[in-house]
Amino acid sequence: MDLSRFLSPHLTRGESLASALERMIFDGRIGPGERIPSERALAEQLGYSRGSVREALRDLSQKGLVVRKPGAGTIVQGFDASPMGRTIRAGLPGGNVELLQVMEVRACIEPPLAERAAVRASEQDVSQLYKIVEDTRAVESGPDFVVLDRSFHLAVAQYTYNPLLVSLLDKAQELTALSRSDKYLTPSRISTSVQEHRAIADAIARRDAPGAFGAAAAHVASIRGRILQEAQQ
Repeated sequence: MDLSRFLSPHLTRGESLASALERMIFDGRIGPGERIPSERALAEQLGYSRGSVREALRDLSQKGLVVRKPGAGTIVQGFDASPMGRTIRAGLPGGNVELLQVMEVRACIEPPLAERAAVRASEQDVSQLYKIVEDTRAVESGPDFVVLDRSFHLAVAQYTYNPLLVSLLDKAQELTALSRSDKYLTPSRISTSVQEHRAIADAIARRDAPGAFGAAAAHVASIRGRILQEAQQ
């Protein structure tokens, strides 16, 4: 199980591993019924402490993505079997309509998050945000971008210093991961997203709360426009 390409240096080790495993479950790289390597095996493979691995597996278990069985290990249930997955599958239509609904949710929450981050982020937070932008600029593949894209948006949420807002954004990112198709991850679209992320970071660095709100709103609108354009082709 090659997790290294999905790990993010911008999250804690437990958060990074949980995010990487989630992505592999959403993408079908780890299917329902498959066993996740043991805490010890993952810790040795990644050079992580067993505490960090335990944190990641506990997070996945709480989300209903895996079930931990004594004597059998950690078994993947998959997104559809999780409480969130059952709710989404029951309540949302498929295809482009579903993804557009996800984008509507993001349009409601991401601009206010950026606005608050512009007021509350520390200088160190701003430096970290710029580092994520520069790391994203260097990627060439869709999977690498997906990891850094999520890291960027989670970082903005974290810089509000409101854990409830972070949790809300995390759920929206999970829905995006479920709905996103690789056809939306072309080099030109990745480049556009990097520029839009930079605009958000610049506004936060200037402590320009209205500017951060506007940049985040423009970013979500840009993604929505590309989805609609793709649907018409």
